[in-house]
Amino acid sequence: MGIDKAKGSSGLFPDQETINAIRAKRERLRKSSAAAPDFISLDSGSNHGAAEGLSDEEPEFRGRIAMFGDNMEGSKKGVFEDVDDRAADAVLRQESIDRDEDDDEEEKIWEEEQFRKGLGKRMDDGSSIGVVSTSAPVVQSVPQPKATYSAMAGYSSVQSVPVGPSIGGAIGASQGSNVMSIKAQAEIAKKALEENVMKLKESHGRTMLSLTKTDENLSSSLLNITALEKSLSAADEKYKFTQKLRDFVSVLCNFLQVKAPLIEELEEEMQKIHEQRASATLERRSADDDEMMEVEAAVKAAMSIFSKEGSSAEKIAAAKSAAQAATTAEREQTNLPVKLDEFGRDMNLQKRRDMKGRSEAHQHRKRRYESKGLSSLEVDSTHRTIEGESSTDESDSESNAYHEHRQLVLETAAQVFSDAAEEYSKLSLVKERFEEWKRDYASSYRDAYMSLSAPAIFSPYVRLELVKWDPLREKTDFLNMSWHSLLADYNLPEDGSDFAPDDADANLVPDLVEKVAVPILHHQVVHCWDILSTRETENAVAATSVVTDYVPPSSEALADLLVAIRTRLADAVTNLTVPIWSPLVLTTVPNAARIAAYRFGLSVRLMKNICLWKEILAFPVLEKLAIEELLCGKVLPHVRSIAANVHDAITRTERIVASLSGVWAGSNVTGDRRKLQSLVDYVLSLGRTLEKKHSLGVTQSETSGLARRLKKMLVDLNEYDKARDVTRTFNLKEAL
Repeated sequence: MGIDKAKGSSGLFPDQETINAIRAKRERLRKSSAAAPDFISLDSGSNHGAAEGLSDEEPEFRGRIAMFGDNMEGSKKGVFEDVDDRAADAVLRQESIDRDEDDDEEEKIWEEEQFRKGLGKRMDDGSSIGVVSTSAPVVQSVPQPKATYSAMAGYSSVQSVPVGPSIGGAIGASQGSNVMSIKAQAEIAKKALEENVMKLKESHGRTMLSLTKTDENLSSSLLNITALEKSLSAADEKYKFTQKLRDFVSVLCNFLQVKAPLIEELEEEMQKIHEQRASATLERRSADDDEMMEVEAAVKAAMSIFSKEGSSAEKIAAAKSAAQAATTAEREQTNLPVKLDEFGRDMNLQKRRDMKGRSEAHQHRKRRYESKGLSSLEVDSTHRTIEGESSTDESDSESNAYHEHRQLVLETAAQVFSDAAEEYSKLSLVKERFEEWKRDYASSYRDAYMSLSAPAIFSPYVRLELVKWDPLREKTDFLNMSWHSLLADYNLPEDGSDFAPDDADANLVPDLVEKVAVPILHHQVVHCWDILSTRETENAVAATSVVTDYVPPSSEALADLLVAIRTRLADAVTNLTVPIWSPLVLTTVPNAARIAAYRFGLSVRLMKNICLWKEILAFPVLEKLAIEELLCGKVLPHVRSIAANVHDAITRTERIVASLSGVWAGSNVTGDRRKLQSLVDYVLSLGRTLEKKHSLGVTQSETSGLARRLKKMLVDLNEYDKARDVTRTFNLKEAL
């Protein structure tokens, strides 16, 4: 019985063929499904079923139940053991027969298990079901596998318990309360779907934000592309413009470099013309100096006779003879003898001709002076000028020669740029090119320091136009010149506003005036200015005033110009000689009265010219030159020497007061009147002299006229109280 039972029991184990078939099936099922994405193999021999979504060895789990389940329950079967053995044998045989049919059913079961596992993973990810590891796993109901029983299957007390894997991967051990209902599963699935929908919406929101940002980035990229295209186009335009400008500037610089020597030659030629004209004036003055030397020798001889004892008539006759002899001797000394060189030419011939020409010109001026009925002691009208006070010393022939030569130079200057294209020869076109550069590419213009280079480029055009500028002969403002009208608005903003504070182009015209115009004026002042010419002095003052409007006071060129003006004036005062001869000498020595009057006229003219600089030079400088050195040092001693002749003294004093008008005399006095106290005292002394003559029997008609002139001088000197005293003394009826 035991042996039979053992044999019967051994029949429940599958044979080797069945085991191999089951393994082959399991291997086939494993290979048919790919491993999960997160599967990591720990060893090559382990089971891949769990990684592939299956429970551990699930395909053979049922077989193990089938093989070992009866054995585990064998002790409880008792008398029905044979029936159970036969039923088991029938099941095994039926499984062998229906193996092919079970394959399809098991494949469907596997697919359903995969679906359940997938649903279970979603529930685990969403944390919708909290599964405690110590609690019993939830077993879902699965379709029951088929079991084939024999005719006595209902008699069997053992039922097959199908076991399906749970969602969490555990094996359900019971069919009762642990099985989840369909409604619960539906709720779980619904909740999982809702969470997935929420996650999908969140993902959709993030996607839309990303899309919006992407659209913005795309729009920005398109804008950047457009900007880069425009920048590239602008860079191309700038490159082409720069290349053309570079070629233009290169040609322009070469052109100006070639023309620079021609412009310098024209400037030098014009300077030479002005210097020759000034030299002619100095030569005429030298003839007066020669005559002055002759008269001085005659005066010395006459004064030596007057110092001796004797009657007045005899002294006067002897003085005249001595003066004539001294004049003849002085002329013989100045006559140049014949001096031959190695070729037999007279070296002094040209000098004698020059002296003869100066003497003839001097005699011509002398006859013109005498024809006007003027003498040193016969001046009694305030409307007449004294010889030497007029500055028209230039002859007509000299003036014509000067203008012809100057016109020739100007015609040559007009042809300097004629052989070049207009874009280089015309200042207006050159200016437009540089204005276009600054207008379109201001940063490039600034980086090239063009504002510092512009004066050097424009200066040749300005210099060529200033060749015709004669500041000593005519009053010409820069506003009337072409270069000034063109460059005054160089790079001026198009809206008409003024230059920006940091715009260096605003200093273009002042820089050109400082570097081009001031040196020309400086040369004219030093080498060509006739200080004794009132017209030239007025023009020089006007030109200096013009340049000071453009050039800052800190300019070295302007400082040098003012120093040159002051030096020329000081030298003129130092070199001027005003005779201090008594009336007796003036009547005795021939030409002495005329020379004295001429020298006095020069001093008055110089004093007037010094006062013209009142707006340019400082008052301390003017006071030192005009009052201290000239008036008090040379002019007043001269008029004091002729005070005995009241008519001549009053006339010359009137010239002195008139020359000081506007600075120390007149209604608009700007200087210190106390500096003229010595002149006021001299005018009062003339009043006392006139009063003495009136007391000696001079007629009222003669003295009243001179008294009125004295009163007017005192009013001009702003001495109103003293003028009233003169009015009362001489019974003048008119008001001050």
